[in-house]
Order: sequence, then structure tokens, then C-alpha cells
Amino acid sequence: MQVVWEMLSDQKIWALLGDVNRTIDKDVIRLMFIELFSRLKALEEENLALRVLLIEEGLVNQELFNSFKEAVHDFLQMKGEQAARESDFFAKSGVSFPEWVNFKLNGQFSKPIEQ
Repeated sequence: MQVVWEMLSDQKIWALLGDVNRTIDKDVIRLMFIELFSRLKALEEENLALRVLLIEEGLVNQELFNSFKEAVHDFLQMKGEQAARESDFFAKSGVSFPEWVNFKLNGQFSKPIEQ
């Protein structure tokens, strides 16, 4: 039950996901999907509201909106390809998965020695 309370904090979620040696039970996975889905739905609602405001209020025409949307799509595709190259590099480098996760979360390959 303590894990449920830990789900209330993004920092706790990242720590939970970042610990590759810890198994995550089905209930925790279900809670994470519920949280993810609720955030996705909120984002979808905000996105639609902003789109309607921009276009319906005449602040941006449909053509300009579509060109920006395409530019963002291209940018995100480029970032995705860059992330794929990075993952491929680390996979081929011999760095273990736990070390890679630690690097992605903390910017270093090993945890500092606590004194």
C-alpha cells in the first residue's frame, strides 16, 4: 500500500521506474497507466481547446496552424531518431541497462559514494 502513496509524486514514479532491479507488480503498473491516461486526456482537452480558440477566434488561420503542426511533427520525428541513435549507441557500447537508466535519470553512470 505504501507504493500507492509513492505514486502521487513524479519524482517517486521516476525513482520506481529507474530502479531496474525492483520488480513492479500489476497493481502499480495499473496505477501508472491510470495516471498516464488521465494526464493524456487532460493534455488532449487543453490541446483541442487551444486549437479551437486560435482558429475560431481568427488568431491563426487553418493553413498557418497546419504548417506549424507539420513543423512540430518533423521536429519530434528528428528528436525520436536522435534518441534511437543514442539508445543504439549505448546498446552497442557494452554499458549495462541499469547503468544506462542511471545515466538517463542522473547524468552519471554510477551512483556517488555516500559518505
